[in-house]
Amino acid sequence: MGGIRSWHRWPLLLLLLAGLAGCESIGYYAHVAGGQLKLLTDRRPVDRVLQDIDNAPDSAASEVLRDRLELSQAVLTYARETMSLPVGGRYRSYVDLSRDAVVWNVFAAPELSLEPYLWCYPLVGCLPYRGFFDETRARREQTRLAEEGLETYVGPVLAYSTLGWFDDPLLSTFLTLDNVAFVELLLHELSHSRIWVRGDATFNESFASFVGRQGARGWFDAEGRLDEYEASRRADSEWQTALHILEETREALRVVYADDSDEAIRLNAKRRVLEAASNCLTLLSEQTGNDGYQRLAPRLNNAYLASLATYEDAVPTFAALFAASDGRWDVFFEQVDELAALDPEARNAALAASGEHEVAAHGDDDGTDQVQCQSLSGHGLDGETAGAEHDDVRRRSDG
Repeated sequence: MGGIRSWHRWPLLLLLLAGLAGCESIGYYAHVAGGQLKLLTDRRPVDRVLQDIDNAPDSAASEVLRDRLELSQAVLTYARETMSLPVGGRYRSYVDLSRDAVVWNVFAAPELSLEPYLWCYPLVGCLPYRGFFDETRARREQTRLAEEGLETYVGPVLAYSTLGWFDDPLLSTFLTLDNVAFVELLLHELSHSRIWVRGDATFNESFASFVGRQGARGWFDAEGRLDEYEASRRADSEWQTALHILEETREALRVVYADDSDEAIRLNAKRRVLEAASNCLTLLSEQTGNDGYQRLAPRLNNAYLASLATYEDAVPTFAALFAASDGRWDVFFEQVDELAALDPEARNAALAASGEHEVAAHGDDDGTDQVQCQSLSGHGLDGETAGAEHDDVRRRSDG
């Protein structure tokens, strides 16, 4: 029934988009429509894929696929029965994309601002990214924005949600994640169908990030596999450390951009902050033996930092709401619904107040090691050499 309804909605949505878009936008929406239509036509029911695996010669690849498909269906049952998420026919089908990403998102921001460039769409509002099913098209948009003087970043996306308009399929792009990351991502995307605030990307993505993590923890606990979840989170602590460095970088840049000094002075201060961040990431690579963090340095710009903020900034707020709900998903969703109903100014104020309280009371919600990179601390426009080499990163544990 849901599949029939989705197919009737698709041409209606196309007509709406075409009616609201200019000539240039029509080309973009035609591209998006074609990409989405291909996903819908290529999807196969999960039970049919499992039957094919049963009838095919054994192989390691098919067993991995079987494990992921079976895991997904168990998680969907938990999402529906325990979390009261709207599952319906979502993720009951599968598409093998034969590529590393389903879409590529383009982000942009001015040279002296962390405020992201916005693209406005019918139905969902203005968002700080534009997605493309083809990487070449994404790079073309990136070049166009760079020629306008904006800083840019293109990020591959493993999955996305159509917000309940269609029965989204499982994709090969995220079935290769480890168990915990896979469950988190599945619940993240599913939660978008529960709550979506038009034009508030940070609210929407931070909400989904929290629901994905907390929901995954609950599922692994219910399955008697909490040790597996906690081991994965501990393994993820290095990335959490890198995120804290990037958060400090954003805070230092905010100070720089808010100053009323000449543009040349602010650009020089910005350069010093980014050099400091690069040094911190290099040091993290040396400490962990993982050179991936050092490779983050070349992409450090306002657009990349803005992209991270979209998914993380309001997570502490939702952690606070969940704690206040005594871990009851129904109560939690009611509180989030109340936040979502506020006007943008009131909602942002509530998010800030709850988030600050949660951080003060509990630290970060993952309980991972944090890092304060000394070359970023207290940065200002005082002419100090903020980008100087520093041979120590102080860690602290927030039990």
